[in-house]
Amino acid sequence: MKIARPHLTVLLNALAETGTTTVPVSHPSDDVGTLIEITLDAADASAVDMTLDTEAYQDVRNAVDVDHGPPAVTELPGARSYTNAFFAGGLLPPANASAIEEFVEANGHPDLSAGHQPVVAGFDTNLLAWRIADVLELVPERDGVVNGFVVVTGVRDELDWDQKRSNTGPVESAFGPEFEELWNQPAGPQREGRLGETYYRKLRDHRYADEVASEREDDSIVGAIDEYQRENRKTVLLFSNDRDFVERARAHRIRAQRVEFPDRLPGSLTGSWAQIRDTLYVLTVLFGVLELPKVTLYGVWKGKGGQDWHDEHLTCDCRSPKVEGILERDLAIIEAFEEATTD
Repeated sequence: MKIARPHLTVLLNALAETGTTTVPVSHPSDDVGTLIEITLDAADASAVDMTLDTEAYQDVRNAVDVDHGPPAVTELPGARSYTNAFFAGGLLPPANASAIEEFVEANGHPDLSAGHQPVVAGFDTNLLAWRIADVLELVPERDGVVNGFVVVTGVRDELDWDQKRSNTGPVESAFGPEFEELWNQPAGPQREGRLGETYYRKLRDHRYADEVASEREDDSIVGAIDEYQRENRKTVLLFSNDRDFVERARAHRIRAQRVEFPDRLPGSLTGSWAQIRDTLYVLTVLFGVLELPKVTLYGVWKGKGGQDWHDEHLTCDCRSPKVEGILERDLAIIEAFEEATTD
């Protein structure tokens, strides 16, 4: 069955309801094994223990490269992307969180009634896969921290996601038959690009968002933002992981801030079920397939199309009839509620 990212808490609840409150999240291959272990406790404070922290994961990935080589190792995200999944879910803050907070407080919160220019947030290519507006809690409101988003077509065009896996045989041999589902889906690092492209569209489609045209490359993107500010009388807060990009933007008198990714995973983290949900979603897409007690989650599968990416769907193969029944019941209730509130 399909489960949208916002509804993954229903899966966590089904596991807890059937007595599974300790939830290892594992790669199907014994070569990789368990990544993390979730303890389902309070909704706002549950533990996530790292069976594989950043360094241990890199060691495992190196061993897979030696034993199986490409394409198997390319179907495992790099250590940086693995770490960034926890950043994307909100479990792990930016390395320079204090500097970002100071920047936003100094430049956000415009008083439109006093004649201040609207403030909008924009993001470089390297941040989009990691759900950056959610991480920084930049929710556009008329009287909020920011009043909207600006997205640039050059950023969208830099996202690489359309190379697809045409032969799953070597990956199945290395990791197991589950990976047959990767056929004709974005291969390896392209799934990260697809996450970024999906998030770009989410920002673009927001009711308070503007899209501006540019070519690829930093100079064109920064130039388009500069022109947008001048022509629309809006102030852009521009975020990037790239120091050079930030300096280029500042040279154009654009208010820009670097977002530093966390260097490594600690031994354990604590977060809400919502943060665990979002982390689990990103991890499942990056790895393609992950196993939990009683269920197997697929981030990609044969036939996954554009609407499934837009709706942030995973598929869930239930190995427990009891969990399957709970999921079907609760998802039906949610679907009925959502239909009633949108009519």
